[in-house]
Amino acid sequence: MHSNIVLCVDDDSTVLAALRIVLGKILGSEVIVEIASSGKEALLLCAELEAEGREVSVVVSDFLMPQMRGDELLVRIHQQYPNTVNIMLTGQSDLEGVKRAINQANLYRFLEKPFNNADLVLTVRSALKSYNQHREQIEKIDTLQRRIAELEAKLGVGVGDQ
Repeated sequence: MHSNIVLCVDDDSTVLAALRIVLGKILGSEVIVEIASSGKEALLLCAELEAEGREVSVVVSDFLMPQMRGDELLVRIHQQYPNTVNIMLTGQSDLEGVKRAINQANLYRFLEKPFNNADLVLTVRSALKSYNQHREQIEKIDTLQRRIAELEAKLGVGVGDQ
């Protein structure tokens, strides 16, 4: 089984270091923690990982960042990688940005800074469980669809044919 990738995005290097230490230390071999200091860097990293056949499982993104706010980043990630679970982490935000992330980026959870380490880990673990369950469902559906196609080929009919 592949390791889950958790991508942490924040323009504050101190916060990124704390996220990497907390998640890496507590979740250990359960995850690979990647970091990006901007929305643009995060999108490039997601594209690089996709080119390698890997997908980011969870994104933990700050809201208020220069050039691209967290809500915009999470919307773009949701559009390009709909299986990825999105978490917003911020010390300040406007209600419209949070609403946008909830409605357009399928926001999983909103955490406030300063974050509680146990809360962060619990949230990321829960998000990983959700991601993995969704991936398993997709794999089961794909297997069933292949099996149906095989059976239809043997019978020489389609499900809709009568």
